[in-house]
Amino acid sequence: MLPQKESATSILSGFKDRRVVVVGDLVLDHYLVGEVSRISPEAPVPVVAVDRMGERWVPGGAANVARNVISLGGKVSLAGLVGDDERGERLLELLRQTGANVDAVMVDESRPTTTKTRVMSHSQHLLRMDEESDDRAREEITADLAEKVADMLPSCDVLLFEDYDKGALDEKLISDLVKRSLDLEVPVAADPKLRNFFEYRGCTLFKPNRRETERALGVIMDDAASASKAAEELRRRLQAKAVLITLGPEGSVLCEEGRPSFRMPTVAHHVYDVSGAGDTVIAVMALCLAGSVELADASRLAGFAAAAVCAEPGVYAVTSSDVLREVRAYEQDPDRD
Repeated sequence: MLPQKESATSILSGFKDRRVVVVGDLVLDHYLVGEVSRISPEAPVPVVAVDRMGERWVPGGAANVARNVISLGGKVSLAGLVGDDERGERLLELLRQTGANVDAVMVDESRPTTTKTRVMSHSQHLLRMDEESDDRAREEITADLAEKVADMLPSCDVLLFEDYDKGALDEKLISDLVKRSLDLEVPVAADPKLRNFFEYRGCTLFKPNRRETERALGVIMDDAASASKAAEELRRRLQAKAVLITLGPEGSVLCEEGRPSFRMPTVAHHVYDVSGAGDTVIAVMALCLAGSVELADASRLAGFAAAAVCAEPGVYAVTSSDVLREVRAYEQDPDRD
């Protein structure tokens, strides 16, 4: 059974003031929004007339995970890298405005602040331009980053890795922080990309998506059985307590140590934009780990949170009221499973 409104309310209320350390790749999301009314005479491309108020800047990547944790009631200390540039300053200011602690965000003058610019019209993406360096950060920078995070661990409820393959995380930093966290009995959640995929050995929860899993294992997951098999293989290889594979429109599959696999079907009714849905899922799962919520219940709740995000254009930080709205919609749906 999916959680009823009362159960979801109870779990969400437990998120208040949970302390989450988020370490990973920080991104600045830049949106240009306007109207398309004609094709350019210079080339067969649409002309976007950007609205006067049609430009906005939003924290993305690991910073978006932090936004989601905060919007759900948690407290965040964020660790990562920005460039020595105007966009890095902008991102730090946006994060401070959300209430995030950015004392462990380091300035790396050798790289730009990772920025993704999306050109949109009527909630539709027309173009995305990325400005970034995905080279691994210098060893002395990641060593300093690891020490800053280690200092935060004794006073946090969960450590969350958000890896976008942009260079902030490396094997040594990951293994060191996982070990330190587990020694302190702090649970560890990891949202991986491909470069460091198998470096999160011993983590509490590992949350890849379908594409990442298929590429890492060299398999095709074309049904529930193959997804469950892949999740168990990952759990075994990583010696993780649990693996949650998100499957897009097919929901997710959860594999926990000593328990049968559990498949969560999608609950999304309206999908405008999937941007940031994975960030929301790992934010909810980490908060549930911080509150010792059963992971099957956590994955159900994360599914509702992802549905709420997919109903919004662009990257969106979910709230408890958004999640409860999706729970109510599911309960009132005559066609639900």
